[in-house]
Amino acid sequence: MKNRSMTYKNSKGFTLIELMIAVVVIAILAMVAIPAYNDTVQKARRSDAKSTLTQAASRMEQYFLDNKSYTTDMTDLGFTASPAQSIDGHYTLSVVTPTTGCPIATCYQLQAVPHDTDNYCQTFTLNSLGAQGVTGSPAPTQSADLCW
Repeated sequence: MKNRSMTYKNSKGFTLIELMIAVVVIAILAMVAIPAYNDTVQKARRSDAKSTLTQAASRMEQYFLDNKSYTTDMTDLGFTASPAQSIDGHYTLSVVTPTTGCPIATCYQLQAVPHDTDNYCQTFTLNSLGAQGVTGSPAPTQSADLCW
């Protein structure tokens, strides 16, 4: 008959300590990887806003050439609805009501509002002068140059 202590020494498998060390290593890797992944996803979604705003600005200029005025209706620019959805659907795109010093006949401001929260870059804006901006609440922690 075999000795009981010999059976345990020769058995193959993991001890509880080895298993716990593996769990701790996986947890540390997850703590680093998940925030980095979320930042990458947010950056990719920002490109959706930027490309849609640029496309809308191009359409707005074409509309101005054809009609001698800008429009506040996104369907006039070829979008299916007003306000419109961005290309990938992560932002709502609209024309901001112009100020009294700058009526819709001579200038416009487009904005892209995110559907999900963005920790750094909030609402993207682009106006008829080509000025790119970031506005919103809470106040963005990045400058427009870093977001654009």
